[in-house]
Amino acid sequence: MCALPDRIGGESRVMRAKSWIWILAGVIFAVDRILKILVATHMAPGQSIPVLPPVLWITYITNSGAAFSLFQGGTVLFVIIGLVILAALVIYVQRTQALSTVFGIGAGLLAGGTAGNLWDRLVAGRVIDYIHFRYWAIFNLADAAIVVGIILIVWELWRKERQDANASR
Repeated sequence: MCALPDRIGGESRVMRAKSWIWILAGVIFAVDRILKILVATHMAPGQSIPVLPPVLWITYITNSGAAFSLFQGGTVLFVIIGLVILAALVIYVQRTQALSTVFGIGAGLLAGGTAGNLWDRLVAGRVIDYIHFRYWAIFNLADAAIVVGIILIVWELWRKERQDANASR
């Protein structure tokens, strides 16, 4: 098994490494779509199925808000935000010569999750949520990918900023 180096440089290596970002995004998008289709075709809205009682259930709800059912009814705003996020990611990834592996994974997760929820909003005006930790919000794979992706990107940018500041001393 071959791991990607922390920094990827050189034209062919950069293109190959950047393609993994979009492959990861595509996998997240596809798995999210499959799970949402399975939930929508095999469950009734509001139905819950215990997975690991009393902690984890699959509960079918729809959501016109943001991650974790925040800001209900903001479909148009969230479509615009989703398009801006995807455009910004594409531009940033294409313009940046060398991306860290952590940033690339975060970008792939963020792009795939954003695309998954954007698809739902464009097609149905709402997203399907199904992951239900009983004492927390109900969400979906796309929401989780967005949150983890943002955390990885912010962490990597913060780490790089600290590294650059230490190097300039």
